[in-house]
Parts: sequence; C-alpha cells; structure tokens
Amino acid sequence: MRTKIGFVWLLFFTSTLNAAEMERSTMTSCAYQAGTAREIQTIRQTEGDDWGQFEQKVKEIYKDGQGRTDLLAIAKNVYRQSVKTNISKVYDIVFKECVKLTEGTADSA
Repeated sequence: MRTKIGFVWLLFFTSTLNAAEMERSTMTSCAYQAGTAREIQTIRQTEGDDWGQFEQKVKEIYKDGQGRTDLLAIAKNVYRQSVKTNISKVYDIVFKECVKLTEGTADSA
C-alpha cells in the first residue's frame, strides 16, 4: 500500500513539475514575442513604415527561414494595431494573445 501511495505521490509531483516548467517556458516565449512586438512598434513609430515596407525590409535583411517567418508573424500582430498605440499596450496585447494561444483559449484556437 505504501508503495502505491508513494508511486501516486511521485506521479503527482512529477506532473506538477512538468506543468510548472511548461508554464515557465510559455511565459518566457510569450515575453520574448511581446518584447519583439514592442520593438517593432517602436521602429514603426520612428520610421513610419507601412506593412509592405516593413515586410520588404525584413525580407532584405533576413534569409528565408523559421526566424524570419516568426518575426513577420509577430509584426503582423503589431501592424493590426494603430501606429499610435503605446508600445506598452502593444506588449500587453501580444503577450496576452500568446498566452491564450498557448493555453488553447484564443478565439482562433
């Protein structure tokens, strides 16, 4: 009986650690994406690029690959916001959307 209880406790403890690690990974990833979005909004406000100009610049600077695809996906979310949107608000919006998407609670999920 002790062995069964010990095994159940071990499974619970292990799943709790895995969930905590997944949550930490999600928060790190979403914070990175939101930080990138904040920088894109800063560049957008400074240089005044529209979506087409920004996309073209990114394609000229970065070779085709997952990094460029991810950057453009984040930028697309930024360009949905008004150019006048505060950079902190852009950060919050992208962070919350990322968490919702990761948790499977986003509108598009």
